[in-house]
Amino acid sequence: MTPMRTIGLIAGRELRERVLKRGYLIGTVVTVLIVVAAVVVPSLLSNDGPDEVALVVVGAVPDGFAAQVDAALTDDTELQLSELEDRGAGLEALEADEADALLVDGRELVTDGPPNAALRTAIEGALQLDEIVRNLEAAGADAQDVAAALNVTTVLESTDIGGQDTSGGFAIASLLTVLLLIGVQLSGATLLAGAMEEKSGRVVEVLVSTARPWQLLTAKVAATSLMSFVQIGLIVAAGLIANRYAQTVPLPEAAGSVVAISAVMLIAGFLFYAALFTVAGTLASTLEDAQQTAGPLYLLLFAGYGAVFLAVFPNPSGIVAQVLSYLPPTAPFVVPARVALGEIAPVQVAIAIAVTLVGAVAMLRLAGRIYASSVLAGGKLTWRAALKAEPVR
Repeated sequence: MTPMRTIGLIAGRELRERVLKRGYLIGTVVTVLIVVAAVVVPSLLSNDGPDEVALVVVGAVPDGFAAQVDAALTDDTELQLSELEDRGAGLEALEADEADALLVDGRELVTDGPPNAALRTAIEGALQLDEIVRNLEAAGADAQDVAAALNVTTVLESTDIGGQDTSGGFAIASLLTVLLLIGVQLSGATLLAGAMEEKSGRVVEVLVSTARPWQLLTAKVAATSLMSFVQIGLIVAAGLIANRYAQTVPLPEAAGSVVAISAVMLIAGFLFYAALFTVAGTLASTLEDAQQTAGPLYLLLFAGYGAVFLAVFPNPSGIVAQVLSYLPPTAPFVVPARVALGEIAPVQVAIAIAVTLVGAVAMLRLAGRIYASSVLAGGKLTWRAALKAEPVR
């Protein structure tokens, strides 16, 4: 039987045992529902339609006053204009919270509290425009000349000398690195428990009689990785679909290269850490031992994530950030951030991806060596003891 066929059979066994478990299915469904609820519920609770600003007018106002004020307000603010006979009635409306502002004879703006800055600016603009028109007419200009003078079409051309806006790409890259961090933590616990269960149940003794240890490890990591990618994909897809209809969170635009590179680094980094967590499970005999053995791995994981804030943010093109881009434990976190910030050359990205993928494969082989030494030893082993032990062939 070819190695790939062997790996496929063992991976299929892992998937059947893990995916069909009630805990995995229920956990995935519950998480998807929580994400959808977190996106949809705020949209349902928020006010539908634009905010209304109520303005009470006493005395004469220019023709087209309401339309000019409403046009000057933002798209999510709508003007509600009403007229009253005298100032006293307007003050009563303010005190009864039936109006936000009172305009008296086009000269006095009365509010109960600090005035709405946008409304005040819009009212002043409409009144000043009417005054300009009256002054032009008093100077002898006819209606057509006034209309021509007010027909302003100048639009400023915007030029940004600060470089390309990378906020959207960096937001996407940051999201994917957070998913990597969370995914490794969740799958790491699954790998720890699974490897420890097989070791304690001696199931692995049967498996290693028909498959090489590295094949067994590769199959276990591949199956768990596939489960995690499917779970993360469902959660992200559910959130994006819900947000598309609810419009709760405005999503930033990001270049396709940022998403693609971040996805590749996520996969490579996941495989790298998954192999280590599987070995950590084989070194332990109890769950407490497994958590203790995996302690250095969690430190390494969080150190890689923290490197983005300690090295990339302060100096994304510095020597420290460049070195961390070529180290498999840190590259999955550092490279997407540097790509999003535009501070890494394409050739460096290619080298970083290759190094990370090669590192993941090498770690799988090295982990297979440790796995072969520790899986049949029984009891608790240290990393050093597992490396020195005679491996199973």
